[in-house]
Amino acid sequence: MAATQGLPSQMKAAHLREYNKPYELVTVDVPKIKDNELLVELRAAGFCHSDLQVIHGQFGTKLPIIPSHEPAGVIVQVGSRCGGSWKVGDRVGVLNFKNACGQRETAGFQHDGAFAQYLAADPETTVLLPASLSFEQAAPLMCAGATVWGALEKATADLEPAATVAIVGIGGLGHLGLQFAKSLGFTTIALDSRQAGRDLAAEVPDGLGPDLVVDSTSEDAAEKILAFTKGEGVAAAVVCTDSIAANTWTLRLLRVGGVMVPLGLPPDRWQFDADVLVYRELVIRGNYVASAESTRRMMEAVARRGVRSHVTTVELDDVPGIVDVYQDKNFRGRLVVKIC
Repeated sequence: MAATQGLPSQMKAAHLREYNKPYELVTVDVPKIKDNELLVELRAAGFCHSDLQVIHGQFGTKLPIIPSHEPAGVIVQVGSRCGGSWKVGDRVGVLNFKNACGQRETAGFQHDGAFAQYLAADPETTVLLPASLSFEQAAPLMCAGATVWGALEKATADLEPAATVAIVGIGGLGHLGLQFAKSLGFTTIALDSRQAGRDLAAEVPDGLGPDLVVDSTSEDAAEKILAFTKGEGVAAAVVCTDSIAANTWTLRLLRVGGVMVPLGLPPDRWQFDADVLVYRELVIRGNYVASAESTRRMMEAVARRGVRSHVTTVELDDVPGIVDVYQDKNFRGRLVVKIC
């Protein structure tokens, strides 16, 4: 294993000790990496909707745990049996799962995550960051970005150039999904019931904005989409909300043979219209998060097209109040903690 000279023995971190309670700031030991792991000094970490679900006990997470599964930082130690060309000083992001014994163990769910100064990372799910990308911008890409990018690759694999893709729910995932879909050459529609979401759709970088923005609650929303697609319906849709009603409605917007990828995790079971599904020969695809290979393609698109998140940053010392920031009705985009 690489030498540990110069590394501290302890670090600052946030703990979730009890469901539905604020995070607590603690001092814990710096992780001791295995020979097949990397030690990453974290610079930024994202707060995701899934982190809120962990707080509410939706996944039955064993407590206490260090939350967050959107890490970005710098490698400070390389295990002696790590594959690849990893080296101290590499700027990296870490995807939100480890391939432990063939099982997916998710950071912040089954093992400690990124609201800390250091993280033990699996090199198989670690990716290099473009030099042009800040750590604060990189962090949300490790879950939100990789999730919606992976969904788009699955939804659009067989589509013709410039086919119409709908992104439903323009929040942390959706505003990235719009940019990714446009970077892949597709015509895009942004749908959201909230004015804040529709405003966010208009604030993406130049050249990556949607071709049509629709209020999904308007009575003529479906008619507008049908007219825009010359009566066919959309070729694919990625739904970035756990609203069962929104997912059910989106299915009806698809053209014959269309593909929908739902990304939300509702507390209740999905409900889809069997007639629409069967007679239009539709496809519903599941997606968890992109692979490391797919994420590298995402990073190339980010560097090439200037894809960026709408980011609000807070300091690690402010993490105990992060849920209040996230749940503020005026909050938009992604919430990122600056670690150091």
